[in-house]
Amino acid sequence: MIRPSSLLTSVVLAAAVMTTMISARSVSAQSRTLTERVYFPSPVELRDSSITVPLDTSAAVRNCRVDVRGAMSGIGERPGLARAYWGLKLIGSSDTMTVTLRHGNSSFGDILDRRVNMLTVARGKDVIFEKDIAAFESSSGVYNTLRLDLDRQNGELNISGGGKSVTDICVLPVGRLAMPSAVAVWSQGVLDVASLSLEISLSPEQALASGWTQEALMDHLRASTDPVEGYWQYLDRENDPRYARPGGRYLLAVVRNPDSDVDGNYDILYVDGAETWRDRWHPMMIKGRLRPTIFLDHYDLEWTDAVFETIDRDIHATITDRSILTLSFPLLKTTMRFSRMPMK
Repeated sequence: MIRPSSLLTSVVLAAAVMTTMISARSVSAQSRTLTERVYFPSPVELRDSSITVPLDTSAAVRNCRVDVRGAMSGIGERPGLARAYWGLKLIGSSDTMTVTLRHGNSSFGDILDRRVNMLTVARGKDVIFEKDIAAFESSSGVYNTLRLDLDRQNGELNISGGGKSVTDICVLPVGRLAMPSAVAVWSQGVLDVASLSLEISLSPEQALASGWTQEALMDHLRASTDPVEGYWQYLDRENDPRYARPGGRYLLAVVRNPDSDVDGNYDILYVDGAETWRDRWHPMMIKGRLRPTIFLDHYDLEWTDAVFETIDRDIHATITDRSILTLSFPLLKTTMRFSRMPMK
């Protein structure tokens, strides 16, 4: 199902890098998330030091964004570039990429002198990009933003930044540094860090993988005596298209969640029938989850819609006569029904 307008959901997320941080979770994917954003404590002052944060290097990671806002001291008017500077470093197992921001003057004392904001990118010891970027502020104690977007899917690093606003600066190929193991914010001199955040985006195909194969699931369901487990085929719907529209006529499988600590939790697996983003929905991806309530055959429902956004509030599911599965979305004025298929 697709909603005409989607809202991101923010919740508290545990993180292991620092003892206190605030995190936001967007598009919850059944205990995995498609986007995780972590905000680190601020402000922080760095004096010839660094903050190093480990990154998720699993195959599920599609891209990573590092966003830092800092103010450098000791970069006032002077000949050449200031001795105080700062930047970010992406650290791989056998490679590093360092982004450095330095300020200074082009021709100190000359009538044609101007302020310089030199952004340099080095891979190892080799400089691969260097440019004076006018978007940065060049006064001591004034904040600038550095942002790195690492696109693992396309093997690219997008660098952007600025003082009053964030401007695209360059896109560089990264190749084998496609997913570093850590990122560091560092300073040569005194740097006041007003904010530091990481955002990790996961591939839906990886984040929603159930671990089942079609053959293993078929064998399990044939042997199952659980009346909830089985294949459930789209039957009909009641729907107001002003609020939502179905993403397909789904064939689903319901199977008990073997990792759940609560008896009666079930996973809803996608098998077939997607019409929206059909090329991205693959059999055995998790489509939802059923959690038992105190009422017989009534479940709290989690549902991942056609564009990989999750609905997990004010929705529920019921099973009638062990043959009809009804998914209800009252606020979206939508109900979908599925009939249980006999096992051959």
